[in-house]
Amino acid sequence: MRTNRLFTVIDSHTAGHPTRTVTAGIPPLRGQSVREQRDDFRANHDGLRTLLLHEPRGHAAMVAAVPVPSREADQGLFFVFSYSYADMCGHATIGYVASLAAMGALPSGFEQSGMSIETPAGIVHVTGTFEAGRLTSVVLRNVPSFVAASDITIEAEGLGTVTCDIAYGGIVYALVDAHQVDLPFDIAHASRWCRAGMAIKEALDGRSGGHPQVSSVLFHQAIEGGARHLVVLAGNKFDRSPCGTGTSARLAQLHARGKLAVDAPYRAENILGVPFAAKVIGLSEGKDGQPAVIPEVRGMAHVCAFSTLVLEADDPLPAGFLPG
Repeated sequence: MRTNRLFTVIDSHTAGHPTRTVTAGIPPLRGQSVREQRDDFRANHDGLRTLLLHEPRGHAAMVAAVPVPSREADQGLFFVFSYSYADMCGHATIGYVASLAAMGALPSGFEQSGMSIETPAGIVHVTGTFEAGRLTSVVLRNVPSFVAASDITIEAEGLGTVTCDIAYGGIVYALVDAHQVDLPFDIAHASRWCRAGMAIKEALDGRSGGHPQVSSVLFHQAIEGGARHLVVLAGNKFDRSPCGTGTSARLAQLHARGKLAVDAPYRAENILGVPFAAKVIGLSEGKDGQPAVIPEVRGMAHVCAFSTLVLEADDPLPAGFLPG
């Protein structure tokens, strides 16, 4: 007899972008590292991605944080998007830590020394700020971030000539000054910015050599003390938060161009006006020995729900769905 499947989750949002931390229901995963466990999930349990994140239980922008054991850090964590997998996700890491705090499950000593988290991109470190014992912000020290290519010029359909830098902050971004696109930089035009971002990504993907494949496009527009960000993830998906990995890539770009010194503050604001506070806290090397920065990003997530998701045995849409 087929039985119902149950998954316990904590839903939060980080500056508007959702994180679904899955606390029970994921089967044991094979692999020594977090990357290997993530790859096992993708190869053998990808149906859980669509079940947990697609409609009717989720939506196109939903992101899951999946805690797993780690041999290298205090905790392992990997990230599942409704449509793909990411090696690192800053907003979801913040959401995960805030969810632990809401459960009263932060590890012993967190207030003093934080915790290390192994991700598929590498080990990151998180600490927090507290008021009267309550977590008020999460401080993420991300993986080394660097510029992979500068001043790339492309011809993007419907946009004409666009110049961008390519930088890594846990995933790879095209960083584009929003003034190159003739659109109001606001939430009302988000769908048109998504189309513009995909035109740029497609033009970069079709360009031969010289830079790694871009995962997302980060548009930025200068504000006092930093910039407003809009990250295009796919044709109908954008990051509601200022984006932790995108902010890390932006810090690397600004430092490489001599526009941001170590320890200088940077305000990364999302399209809704909610900020992350960020800075370069040190210098390092990238994966291939290139100059890199150690980024620090501070933000907060807010819990929306403690839930048990149910898949009934006779559900006619067991894999969920996303509208086109």
